[in-house]
Amino acid sequence: ESDVTSIGIIFFVLLALIFLLVDILNGLKLVWGTSKYGFSKESFQIFVGGCSLFSITCLALYATVVYNVATSRSNVDMIFNTVILFFVNDLDEKLFTSLRMICPEWLENTTSEVAASFGDNVSINIQYATANHQVKDRQDRRIGKIEKTLTRKSNAIKTVEAKHEKLKTKVKGLKAKHTTKNKKIKKLQGKNKELDKGVLDLQSLGKQQNRRFSYVERNQAKFNTENRKLKEKLAGFETEQATKNKQMQRGEAINEGLKKKVESLEAELQNFRTEVN
Repeated sequence: ESDVTSIGIIFFVLLALIFLLVDILNGLKLVWGTSKYGFSKESFQIFVGGCSLFSITCLALYATVVYNVATSRSNVDMIFNTVILFFVNDLDEKLFTSLRMICPEWLENTTSEVAASFGDNVSINIQYATANHQVKDRQDRRIGKIEKTLTRKSNAIKTVEAKHEKLKTKVKGLKAKHTTKNKKIKKLQGKNKELDKGVLDLQSLGKQQNRRFSYVERNQAKFNTENRKLKEKLAGFETEQATKNKQMQRGEAINEGLKKKVESLEAELQNFRTEVN
């Protein structure tokens, strides 16, 4: 995905106008100026030179646009690629300036011969070209300063992106810890549900035992009344009553054992609740 905004496009258009507009206009002027010389060798040379300059400049603009659309992912990339491509396009002019510094006499003789062969308009164009080279040298210096500032900003952006990636890794680790904690909480909730079911079962058993105890107490009262009647009526049944009393004692012992078991189960439930909390 590309993050190029309108700011990057504006800078691209400005740099294209700064670097290429002069060559486009010079090529059109040369093509337009061929009509002054008629059908001659000089006019043909001027026409070919103008078409070559115009077509090379348009081709450089097209290649720059296509390359930036295909590779640029941010405003900094677009500006950086544009400056590099236009710098390659200006190598011929850099070569001209270097020749002017290395052998100025030979260059002046050559330009004077060209001016003499093509007339005063070409000499004016040569003077304009030298002035244009000076202006471009100044522009290149300014562009170098802009490139330095852009590299600094790009380095700062890279450091911010690295910090952002570290924060992402930390967030992922925290999310993993949170998921493990949630799994543990779910397991504890499952155990709590199981314990709640056990408590409900014990409560139901306790209710059943209470019902049995109430039923036994009711039966005990009936047995006492019947025993009194039987004592009044039959003295011989005392031995049988003693055996029944022993059976009742055994039942009470069993009930006491059940009570103890219930109390122990309640204590275990309280221990489970404390451990869960």
